Amino acid sequence: MRVGIVGARRAEQGIGQFVARDLAALGADVVAIVGTRAETIASAAADLKRLYGLSVHGYLDIESMLADQRLDAVAICSPQQFHARQLEAALKQGVHVLCEKPLVFVPGEDNADTVRPLIEQFAAAGKTLMVNQQWPYTLPAFDRCWPQARAHPMARLEMLLAPNEDGPGMIPNAMPHVLSILLRCVPTGGHLENVRVVAPEPGRLDVVFDYVSHTGRTQVQAWFIQAPRQPRPAGYAINGCTVRRTIRMADYAMFLETDGAGLGEIAGRDPEEAMAAALVGSEAGGVVPLEDPLRLLLADFISRCQYGGETGVDPALLNNVRLLDELYAAGVKQLASLKLA
Repeated sequence: MRVGIVGARRAEQGIGQFVARDLAALGADVVAIVGTRAETIASAAADLKRLYGLSVHGYLDIESMLADQRLDAVAICSPQQFHARQLEAALKQGVHVLCEKPLVFVPGEDNADTVRPLIEQFAAAGKTLMVNQQWPYTLPAFDRCWPQARAHPMARLEMLLAPNEDGPGMIPNAMPHVLSILLRCVPTGGHLENVRVVAPEPGRLDVVFDYVSHTGRTQVQAWFIQAPRQPRPAGYAINGCTVRRTIRMADYAMFLETDGAGLGEIAGRDPEEAMAAALVGSEAGGVVPLEDPLRLLLADFISRCQYGGETGVDPALLNNVRLLDELYAAGVKQLASLKLA
């Protein structure tokens, strides 16, 4: 399986380098990358060669890469404002796509209307379209921590994340992860009620809403905080059962930890204290090893590309974009009204 990577640099929180690494480790042939300038392409290619032994051709745009290379799939790891055009180019060439989240997002636009025909056309062409939303792949480990938590309908979901943004920009950066767990555990096609977005202090955003589907109501609480470096605090709770993603920095092994501070308490801490809470604890009771969710997602992507997966339109793709549009619009409006008050 021949793959090209759009955006393979590690700049800021870029994930393209790790996507290339793990795709290659899983047996894919990573042969090409796209960058914005000749020097950044050369830098990314040199890093991939030095770190992972990958030899890649570099291009300045996805169209040139697709025209020159015989690819089976493309991983779009570029900034969100470029996704729609790059998805259209990949669709035109009939390749499978893994796209960084959010799938499509331009502030103030009807992004659900933009992405709907793309999702439908990928499905009609029999091509896989996945979004890099890794948190649902942690649910098996969550179930080992709390075997009975998901035996009942999800009445409440809480999540703590540390996006690399501030203000309303935290919503498109981090909310797709919250929605990915929500839509994995409850029916798609629901609607939002009681949306509330507040910024209780600089570098923090709290988002609260109810998600109402034909099976009931789920209360959702998200805390988005800024953390200047790794390990960034993260975790979630389903029906009051909490796990925190912790990291052993020596080898970057990941765990789900059930002991210690709650998510809301961590959100209210000083950034340094919040990051300290993301370090792995004693690895005794209350700590479950977590297989790298990125690698699990990429293994799933390769399997779907090679052997086929679910056929037809995945409603969660469109619903994630639709709900994200609504939450961002509500957040911008409510935060602006608070500044005027």
